[in-house]
Amino acid sequence: MTDSKARKRIREEEQGDCFQPANGAQEGVNGTQINGDSLASQISQAKPSAAIENAPGQLPPEIEHITFGYLSMSNLVTRLVQETFNGLSECINDMSELPVPQNESEVTADTQKVNEQKKLRLLNFAQDRRAQFIKILVLSQWSRQAESISKVIDLRVWLESQRRLYDDACNWMGELKRIMESERMPNPDLKTALEALSLGKAPALPDLGYLPPQPLSPQQLLKALQGINTQLSIRLHLHETIPPAFRDHSIANGRVTFRVPNEFEVDLSIADDDPSKQLYFIDFRLSFSPTPAELPQGHLRGELEHRVNEVLSRDGLNGCYCFLHNFVLSHKLNILKHQAYRLSQEKWSEHLKVEAVHRSLVIQYWVSRPGGKNWVELGIRRRKAKRSSWLQQEEDDPHIGIRWFRSGKETTNVPVTFNLGDLSVETILKQVISAHTDSIFKETKAKLSESHLYSKNILRLKRTRSVAEPTKSRLCVQLTPSQSCTVIQEPVTGRLALQPASSLNSRAERELNSLVSPEKDASSRITQLRAIAAADEVENTARCHGWEIVSSIRPSQEILRQHFGNDTLKASFFRKRSWNAQWLLVFTASLAGDGWWIVELDDRTSKPAPTAALGPSVRAAFKVSANGAAAASKELSFLDLAKIERTAAGLISQFTDSRQLSIQDFPHKLVRPIPNKSHSELPTLYVHFPEQRAQKFQRSSKPSAIPWTSQTVRISFMGTDASKALASHLVVAQIGPATLRSQSLNSMIGEFIKFHPKSGAFAFRLTTPIGQSTIPAILDRLARVQRLVDYVTTLQAFKIKARNLSLDHLEFTYAGKPQDCRVKISFAGDEPPQLTLNQGNPHLRIQDQLTGLFRKANGLNQVILYLRLTLPLMRAFAAIEAAHANNEVTILPRSADWFHIRYDKPPARFDLRLRKRRENLMWFVQPLSLDADEKQDQRVRDELNSMIKGRGEGWIGVSPGIAATLDGVESVLKKIDDSFQHVPTTEPMSTGEKQDFKGQKRKAEDSDVVVLD
Repeated sequence: MTDSKARKRIREEEQGDCFQPANGAQEGVNGTQINGDSLASQISQAKPSAAIENAPGQLPPEIEHITFGYLSMSNLVTRLVQETFNGLSECINDMSELPVPQNESEVTADTQKVNEQKKLRLLNFAQDRRAQFIKILVLSQWSRQAESISKVIDLRVWLESQRRLYDDACNWMGELKRIMESERMPNPDLKTALEALSLGKAPALPDLGYLPPQPLSPQQLLKALQGINTQLSIRLHLHETIPPAFRDHSIANGRVTFRVPNEFEVDLSIADDDPSKQLYFIDFRLSFSPTPAELPQGHLRGELEHRVNEVLSRDGLNGCYCFLHNFVLSHKLNILKHQAYRLSQEKWSEHLKVEAVHRSLVIQYWVSRPGGKNWVELGIRRRKAKRSSWLQQEEDDPHIGIRWFRSGKETTNVPVTFNLGDLSVETILKQVISAHTDSIFKETKAKLSESHLYSKNILRLKRTRSVAEPTKSRLCVQLTPSQSCTVIQEPVTGRLALQPASSLNSRAERELNSLVSPEKDASSRITQLRAIAAADEVENTARCHGWEIVSSIRPSQEILRQHFGNDTLKASFFRKRSWNAQWLLVFTASLAGDGWWIVELDDRTSKPAPTAALGPSVRAAFKVSANGAAAASKELSFLDLAKIERTAAGLISQFTDSRQLSIQDFPHKLVRPIPNKSHSELPTLYVHFPEQRAQKFQRSSKPSAIPWTSQTVRISFMGTDASKALASHLVVAQIGPATLRSQSLNSMIGEFIKFHPKSGAFAFRLTTPIGQSTIPAILDRLARVQRLVDYVTTLQAFKIKARNLSLDHLEFTYAGKPQDCRVKISFAGDEPPQLTLNQGNPHLRIQDQLTGLFRKANGLNQVILYLRLTLPLMRAFAAIEAAHANNEVTILPRSADWFHIRYDKPPARFDLRLRKRRENLMWFVQPLSLDADEKQDQRVRDELNSMIKGRGEGWIGVSPGIAATLDGVESVLKKIDDSFQHVPTTEPMSTGEKQDFKGQKRKAEDSDVVVLD
């Protein structure tokens, strides 16, 4: 590898040092100077022995070491390994793109062919890599001798340089000899020179003996000219055939002047009176610019005069015109060619290609633009059709014609005004380029006008045309209500430019300049630019509005058209942080109009990765707004975004509810609002909940009966809360009207729910997180409403008026004397119901027992019933505890209808139970024991025995206790308590013995054990 590069370098040096003559001897001085340096000095400078002669006693300089073109072995190995890794990755990717069968039943001949292709692809890759590694192996073996080979290369290069020096010396001597041949002078004629210098003449020089004519006087000269004028007039009118192009002529000063507009003027005259003799050339002038006023004296004028006289003698005036006409046409083409070359070397440099082919000039413009070639061809054009009369000769004469080729195809109608009197190839190019630019803008505007936005004048389009100045041709396109861009084309380079300058326009500008055919494809790039500009405006406004831009989702154009329509060009994805992560807002831009969509992602892509694609992750996409064309005509504001956000939140909620209802197989229907009769653009959801499935779907652990299942429930979206995180819904249902006719609940229940007493309908608002189904919450709320109605019905049955009502709690008063006795029942959420009594309520001691009753079936009925049954008893207990301030008595409730009373002085215990006696509920007070000494006062025992054997108002003694009515129990307990309040203090009995109410002793271990509930 290194040897071949060294040889290449040697050949380049040989070619560079070789002597190249320039234009013979014109660049040399006496044949010894080339480009300012003599060949002898060059050779002397190249002598390698000069350094040795100047430094006697020193060694010659070392041979130059060649290092150019060497590569490190490690770099080669590294590059080969990297290339192998990249090729293997590409091979694996190609193999993965081939289809594979999903199961064994799908294996066919095609799938076997795919497997063979994969194996063949892998084998080809392995074989190719093996060949590369063999080459590396060979190079590694050769590199072990690289030092010796390098010395051989250095020596060979040095020998080649010495041989080149010898060859250059020989070439220089031969070239010097050739150059000196032209400098040799002939030997002088000394004999003739001596005769001419000494005698003043020489016999070798002949003398013709001519006599000069006498000069003419002015009168003779004027008379001669007038005669020539007369002869010319007679000859032209009678004997000559004047071509149509020579119609404009005049006779004066002895000559006839023929004028051809924008071409030339020629003066002719006669030399004889004989009409058969020819006319002669006098003078010639060009009548266009840029040209000199007169032809200068010299070879050109002499040659022209000779050729014109020759043509006049042969073909007369017609031949003279044809010759001069073709001469002028060629001269005009030559002028245009020089102008074109000058343009290609100056301000049109590198963007203009000029080529002269025969008598035509080809100018290619926009050389650096991609796509087909564009050129203008200027040449001599002749008509091949035969002339029908002499009048058509002028039209059939050769003339300079223009042919225009765009992208390699000729354009028939060339919109160029060719001024033959003032030749300017730049003007011609500007007219052609202006027409080309205008055609691009015309086609682009026509295609843009086919779209809905521009055809309906929702967005504006304006094309400005200039015939002579390409920079004034432009296309103004309105992208958005606040943005517009102007498309212009630079005439020299042909590059399209967008104004004003911005990063967005610069990116679109690069895409426009990469197009092969701007006429066909520029409109698509501009529409893409409009879509990106509209999306950028929306993103900026949405970012200020608090929306989060999801830039990690970058779908392809195919996926966009699949989900959002075939004309969708750009989509921007937004997320509200307060929404469910599965739902996104999407803004789409197209030529049909801009639109807003909501997109639901799959659960596994709710938090998209940076490389996530939209296609497999989308679960559903729904249109939010349909007035895309109207939206594109006005600037997006915060109010518009708020309206879109509200509509999107409503659609998300309704679609989530509809999907949940479909899964649960609940009959439902979405009804669109009637246009111009509803302020809401969202549909209303109507649902019918069958009773059995509705009970299973409730969140409540013990759902009550739901009579509203026979009616249709209406669910309407009412907007979002202040935080934009919760969706508000209005739910309208109906309960049987008989329950609500007796009492209106609106005044007690507050503003969160409203009832209609006559129809039995009620409505309430419900807020749920956006993206979460409201159906479970609605079912739970409906069940809670029904439960509240059931509770109110129960209170009405007991003739109790509620103090405070809500779906979370119920508060009522069941007694007012001597103080208010209130009950508050809380049943919020999934928590078990809690029953709370007010401070000082006599039923506080059985609050837990009442709570347990309430949690059972028909619990409120049980609670109210026990509250009324135990109210006198609870008041008696409160009076007893108030009388014994020293805690000498203990009251233990074992249940709501079973209580235990224990006295300390003297020790005694009683049991109270609520039982039926003769179809009436009565309290049974049973004394259990009385621990008193026989020596002490027997008054307590006697009083109790007398009560057991006697009767009183509201009570009666029944062995072994006392039976009291619900109201009489209070007097019984008061009488028993009075007997204990006046007992004197005595020594207690031994712990080993106790005595019952009949005075019999018994062991202490036989006493009852009190078990607390």
